[in-house]
Amino acid sequence: MSFRLLSSVGRPLEQYSLKSSGNIVVPMRCIHTSRNQFLLSSSSGRWRNAARANAGRGTADGPNGKRFASGATTAEMPAKSNLALRMALGMTLLSVTTYSLGVLYPPNLYTLIYPRVAPPSPDKGSVQALKDAAELERQLWELPLVQDLARRSHPLNSDTVPANFLGPNALSSSTSTSGGSSDEASGGLGLEEELTHYMARPYLNLPESFSRHSLTAGLLQGPGRMAIPPLLFVRTDEKAITGVMHLGRSICGHDGIVHGGAIATLFDDAFFRTAVANFPARIGVTAWLKIDYRAPTRADQFVVFKTKVDKVEGRKVFVSGQMEDVEGNLLVQASALFVQPKYAHLIKSEEREKHFLNRPAAIARTLEPVGENADMQ
Repeated sequence: MSFRLLSSVGRPLEQYSLKSSGNIVVPMRCIHTSRNQFLLSSSSGRWRNAARANAGRGTADGPNGKRFASGATTAEMPAKSNLALRMALGMTLLSVTTYSLGVLYPPNLYTLIYPRVAPPSPDKGSVQALKDAAELERQLWELPLVQDLARRSHPLNSDTVPANFLGPNALSSSTSTSGGSSDEASGGLGLEEELTHYMARPYLNLPESFSRHSLTAGLLQGPGRMAIPPLLFVRTDEKAITGVMHLGRSICGHDGIVHGGAIATLFDDAFFRTAVANFPARIGVTAWLKIDYRAPTRADQFVVFKTKVDKVEGRKVFVSGQMEDVEGNLLVQASALFVQPKYAHLIKSEEREKHFLNRPAAIARTLEPVGENADMQ
């Protein structure tokens, strides 16, 4: 019997003759496969050509000495199919795992461009708002920087700071404006010489007539903005401040990134608090403010303001500072000049002075007030 090999498009490949020991003619088909091998199939079986097939099996000779062997080698085809299936399953598993990790721990660049959707902020004074504020207050006092500075600071004044903002007893014991010495304030441990700062919480206990018209003490306070008042660590010479505050999701420019104007406003307020003690009238105005944004400030995180007085020249006070995240990464650098106006005595307010110089009793007695008639040319 003779037969013709056809390619996948039906073109003849080779003419073969089949040596058969019987008189049964079996219709056959030859398919060209990889590695110069051929597969013969019929209704009654399969034969595969292999260059090294054993001659002892029923074979059919072809040109160039190629031989066609029966079904023992056909197991290679399912093996290749199983390998392809395993590879496909492996790639699928890898893709799903990578996607899941990306959702749970998204890379910084991705979340910067495509921030996560945040729920709306709760109403001010609502149960959820109070619960969120309590959680943020707990997180604030657990920050390593806060714990370190609190141990070296005079405690908060319990006469002006509500109990829910005084912090844990281990870090901030209650004292009053008429309280005892700084040694008593530090728990009677004889650590007076080691206390280098005093703590303050701004924007609290302000009269409604003042806070409702204030940007920092009014509009920027509340859920989604500054849900809790900042915690300030003022150096006892009142020439440097380290402040820790939480910035919420509702003061953004690009979604998820705190608005640059809000940052400038917070720097202006922080710089004034740093400079105010150096003015005889305890009041000054911003002459200029320079901001250098070094990295995007992500919303819904604690940030650290570090400000200091660089120079005092008459009625001028030069200040500088920077803002970092809690890991110490630099976000913003800034500097400013504040000037005491010549008409300062006309707008001097004891209420404002009490607000911006919220000193504990122990530290207030140690600071000499700047005289009203000091030389401030």
